[in-house]
Amino acid sequence: MEYLDYFQLSSEPFSNAPLSRFYFASRQHTEALNRLMYAASSMKGLAILIGDIGHGKTTLARRMLDALPESEYEAAMLVIVHAGITPNWLLKRIASQLGVSDPADDKLTILSQLYQRLLNIYQAGKRAVVIIDEAQMLATRELMEEFRGLLNLEVPDRKLITFVFFGLPEIEKNLRLDPPLAQRIALRYQLRPLTAEDTSAYIDHRLR
Repeated sequence: MEYLDYFQLSSEPFSNAPLSRFYFASRQHTEALNRLMYAASSMKGLAILIGDIGHGKTTLARRMLDALPESEYEAAMLVIVHAGITPNWLLKRIASQLGVSDPADDKLTILSQLYQRLLNIYQAGKRAVVIIDEAQMLATRELMEEFRGLLNLEVPDRKLITFVFFGLPEIEKNLRLDPPLAQRIALRYQLRPLTAEDTSAYIDHRLR
């Protein structure tokens, strides 16, 4: 592209792809990551991060996944690409991502497999954390009920799994489809537009 040569740039400085090498640790992104990491380490159950398009949610989700040490966490990240997924698809994908080698097709067996896997993770001294990006696509009561059911899996000292939702503000409306689940939100953080100071620092960061 001619402007790359003109400005002596090696690559597009403002690509809309969420590239981790361009991650900008603004004050609010740093605070959000710290709070979400705390939610994971203390196994809070359900945390949500909300932001409008372009606020860095996906990049932050990947940053969080990379920041969870493999020695301490069994962590996975799911990206929801459409709103037509079924509860069975969701459960099978979560089970597979957490290490269930051959998830069954029927719901009760999947839940049994997943529960046993979560117990194994707990007994190994690790924490199971599932990050879900584009979580606003989870838009049915049936899906919300599945998350509530999974959050009921616990041992005397803590929950066996923590979910971290990243998505647009519609997440909150979807969670209210199942009021008991909405009441279980342990951490909520909303990304705001960058301040003028952070915007200047962001531009400088991307042009390095």
